[in-house]
Amino acid sequence: MSVQTVHRLLSSLEGYGFVAKNPETKKFRLGLSLLKLGMAIKENSSIRNSALSVMEKLMSQTKEKVYLTVPEGNEGVFIDCVQPGFIVLDEYIGVRSALSIGAANKVILAHESRKKRQKIMQNLYKKGEISDLNQFEKTLNIIAKCGVSICFEEIKEGNAEIAAPIFSCDNHVTASISVISPSFGFDEQEIYITIQYVQNAAEEVSRNLGWKVRESLNF
Repeated sequence: MSVQTVHRLLSSLEGYGFVAKNPETKKFRLGLSLLKLGMAIKENSSIRNSALSVMEKLMSQTKEKVYLTVPEGNEGVFIDCVQPGFIVLDEYIGVRSALSIGAANKVILAHESRKKRQKIMQNLYKKGEISDLNQFEKTLNIIAKCGVSICFEEIKEGNAEIAAPIFSCDNHVTASISVISPSFGFDEQEIYITIQYVQNAAEEVSRNLGWKVRESLNF
């Protein structure tokens, strides 16, 4: 490649923090963004490994699809799914959505630190993802108090979603586990039972990640 092309590429990589330039020698080295990216991949891998058997048990209990979601910036990302039957591909895997949409996302945002939650909410408000900040914060406070989030037809028409937060060893919310079912399949008793299953599953994954389980919250 030409010197100009290499310089342009390096300048772009430097802008994103993937390389850093020594001001004295003018040489480049790998940047901290690669370290952060590697740590994020390692963390997500650890979460998936810790959650898989629990997700399969939750699927067996509920006979519904079970999802694992992680936060990334102002969004939540579905990173894994287990479901009844032999089909392993799912339309939602890799899908991103604002942390203000869906039970899996809202339960993560509700358990973030106040400072981080406020920053994310402001960003989403500016993007038009939140219409009423005060009302949305009240919703998050209820979710945080209950330890579970329930949403109807926010991810897909006709679906209901129940989610609970997963915590890491440093007591920070790191993911969520959720069950998605056709909303007509949930009556009041089914919802209550599924809440218990999902909360228990979330606590089990959190324990696998080294989290010290707090006193259970009742919906």
